[in-house]
Amino acid sequence: MDNEREHVRGDLQRLARTLSENNEYIRQSEYTIKLEERNRLSQRIHDDVGHAMAGALIQMEAVRLLLTTDRDKASELLGNAIAISKDGLERICLTLKEMKPRPEEMGINRLRLFVDEVAARDGVAATLTYDGDIDAITPLQWKIIQHNATEAVTNTLKYAQATAIHVEVRVLNKFIKAVVSDNGVGAAKVVNGLGM
Repeated sequence: MDNEREHVRGDLQRLARTLSENNEYIRQSEYTIKLEERNRLSQRIHDDVGHAMAGALIQMEAVRLLLTTDRDKASELLGNAIAISKDGLERICLTLKEMKPRPEEMGINRLRLFVDEVAARDGVAATLTYDGDIDAITPLQWKIIQHNATEAVTNTLKYAQATAIHVEVRVLNKFIKAVVSDNGVGAAKVVNGLGM
């Protein structure tokens, strides 16, 4: 019996060590992804916007030199500098717009990440499905869906002894339906409280 306990204890220690290593790997991967994204943004701004702004600055410096001697040329260069600056600002806006994820992508992807993490961390079969126009879901609604799904999954893991959890989001004509279901055991008696 003691030998079996030692074996189980050793298995648990190995699993805990592996889990810790996996969590560290995930943390480092997330950090690396953030750094790569910052680098990509920095390079894109440098390539697209930096050159335009440098060109506009050179034109404006030339305008300052020509203001007293050749007003027509100075006016032409100033017009060029304004056009270059406008183009640079448009590129900044376009770059930021292209890089910013749509709210609905963040919502469904965040929910998918949560479900995947539950499956990996807790060893249950966790799935997510969605149907309908998820573009219609507002960021506030995604926040509520995420919060409720997190609460429901936490309670399922804590009390239901489930081996499978399913999260479903459906956008219907007049409302959004979010359901968390599982194959666990229900409570013999439901006691209403703050969470029910």
